[in-house]
Amino acid sequence: MGLKIMMKMWNVFWVLVVLTSCGDPNEDCCNELKKVTLGEPFSITQGETIDVDSSIIEITFTQLINDSLCPEDVECVTQGTLTIKIDINGTEKTLSIGDNQIPQVDYKNYVIELQQLVYPTKQSQKDNGNSTYAVQMLITRT
Repeated sequence: MGLKIMMKMWNVFWVLVVLTSCGDPNEDCCNELKKVTLGEPFSITQGETIDVDSSIIEITFTQLINDSLCPEDVECVTQGTLTIKIDINGTEKTLSIGDNQIPQVDYKNYVIELQQLVYPTKQSQKDNGNSTYAVQMLITRT
């Protein structure tokens, strides 16, 4: 084999080692928090903690309180509601979307908004009692 081919194979090997060094892709690698950008929507799963760049904010989606949102593959009379509990730098807050809900809370000079349910959105996913919830949120400075 030529030297160039062996060098390319060696580089590919090291890229694969780096990419697979964390194991489970659902676990936080190397105990680093997922970073998101202030003012851009992001997804967060139940139990996950994120760090908001250019801010003092760390948020954890701690608990699903209620999910009566109408699944996207079902016709419903009302939209229903989704209520979650989050921890913002040690302060618990409750957010809710759906029928007549106010989906945002203020924290210091930031607004934290629950925008939508990301998963589970279909009836079959909701019927599976093992579903890990994920929501889309947005954090802005006031």
